[in-house]
Amino acid sequence: MKLFAPWALWFLGAIPIIIMMYILKQKFEEREISSVYLWQQVLKDIEVNTPWQKLKKNLLLLLQLLAAFLLIFALADPFVNFRGSDYTNLIVVIDNTGSMNAAYDQSTRLEKAKDLAEALIKNSATGTQITLISAGSHPKVELTNTIDKLEALRKIKAIKTSNSSGNINDAISMVKAMSKQALTYKAVFYTDSGMNLDGLNGEVVGVAKPVDNVSLDMLTHTIKDGNLKLLIRATNHGSTDVMKEITVYGNDKVLDIKNVELKAGETISILSEGDNKDISYLYAELNENDGLISDNTVFDVVKPSQLQKVLLVSQSNLFIEKAFSIIDNVELYKSNPGDEIQGEYDLYIYDGSLPTSLPKKGSIMLINPPSNSEVSEVNGEIEGGTVRAVQHNLTKYLEDTSFSVSKLKNIELPYYADKLLELDGSTAAFVGQIKERKTAVIAFDLHNSDFVLTPEYPIFMHNIAGYLINISAGEKSVYKSGEEVIVNPMPDAKSAYIESGEGKHYDVELKYPILPFENTEDIGIYKLVQKLESGDIESMFAVNFPSDTESNTREQQASQNAEIENGKAFITGRRIAAWLIILVLLIAAVEWVVYIRGY
Repeated sequence: MKLFAPWALWFLGAIPIIIMMYILKQKFEEREISSVYLWQQVLKDIEVNTPWQKLKKNLLLLLQLLAAFLLIFALADPFVNFRGSDYTNLIVVIDNTGSMNAAYDQSTRLEKAKDLAEALIKNSATGTQITLISAGSHPKVELTNTIDKLEALRKIKAIKTSNSSGNINDAISMVKAMSKQALTYKAVFYTDSGMNLDGLNGEVVGVAKPVDNVSLDMLTHTIKDGNLKLLIRATNHGSTDVMKEITVYGNDKVLDIKNVELKAGETISILSEGDNKDISYLYAELNENDGLISDNTVFDVVKPSQLQKVLLVSQSNLFIEKAFSIIDNVELYKSNPGDEIQGEYDLYIYDGSLPTSLPKKGSIMLINPPSNSEVSEVNGEIEGGTVRAVQHNLTKYLEDTSFSVSKLKNIELPYYADKLLELDGSTAAFVGQIKERKTAVIAFDLHNSDFVLTPEYPIFMHNIAGYLINISAGEKSVYKSGEEVIVNPMPDAKSAYIESGEGKHYDVELKYPILPFENTEDIGIYKLVQKLESGDIESMFAVNFPSDTESNTREQQASQNAEIENGKAFITGRRIAAWLIILVLLIAAVEWVVYIRGY
């Protein structure tokens, strides 16, 4: 047994005071008599009698002494060690991946894990250093080496559910590193997954009970003859056959309702279709809740065709080809100077050459133009030197860029254009818009510069391409919860933000390098809004539950300690102050009964 507040034992000095009060106490017995005349002399003797009398047996005195002793002992905060040995450090790891949202009795697996962890913290020895780790998509240290139990309990309550995929085994290496700094430690993992704790002084507290669950794993579509053709994949993770109703929506309009039968453990594909008119996103959902609600809905985005056709007219320029090959949604075609152009393109790039007349439609990009055109006026060549970037929306990631060129065309900056690159005041590159056509001109041959060897070159070409043609703001349109989203804002965007399906607002920092968007915990449709001078541009992407890794609710993970169902895992003792106080109250009640009845 330990006393965590031994100073309280000083109050034992009050015990003799209680005894003295009984010694000094005068006790009289009432009797009915015919006259007090004969007792007058006795009364005189009592008045002068000393109060110090022999202490007699008294039940009330014994009860009061016992109550005082127990109360003082409770103030000393005793801890009874009844199993195992004490430890200086307690490391608690709580799994909060998507599967922990599955039902457990009347709550969820995560809530059960938090309840058990709270019971463990409350019954740990005073002074134990507590570390708390949440294990979602990545292990996160919520609290480290604190002896404040209330703070630890607050942190446990604050652990939120997530829809992400993760592996709690990733936390083992973190726990091993922490345990090396501790004199003695215990590590307790609350999870619904299997674990291997070799080399760790710890145990797994399993919080998985089998529950029936049907997941919607995928929703994809194609567009044919103006109609949507949809494919939905569903899996029955339960142990019994079920009938389910699935509703398919386009935006918020019902497109179809399907009744499907799924055998235990079966995965099926469901075909559906609907009108494509004004549909920007799709989702399907189960009409009944089951053991895991998070995977009952799946989303998809209907993107308009944004494939941009680009024609490169050049003898050979691998630098341009490589730069445009890494730009999403761009299909690059090549042609030799003088060849007849077949078809129409969104962007025409003329490298070192010019046609007799420029195409009537599409954006124009001229590189090292040999002569005058309706886009630019060339006045011979000038000597090269060091080229620097000019401050502009299209060069906001290249402010410190400089490179060398051997020579460049002497091009006068048109009235409608903005300079991007300059050499001693001369224009080395510009962009502009004339008669609703976007244009760009680079006044030097890329082969005659070291610009293509710098890391800023692909950024510069991407920015110009983003100005001249419409390119996607993201690499794909469907993600899993917890997955990073690569965002490529338009180069002339003044600001941008992302709004989740839950209405949460996240600003996108337009500073190179653009950091991936990581706040994808919510399931649903996200909207990227970019603010441009010409107006707002909106695009969408969908985030779905990772059903492939988190929806299997059929397996049950048993705890390595049979006592965890009562929250007793690794409880080596118990603080008994509360029980002593309850006992003091019971003694006070008994004392009252004894006093009333005059024992």
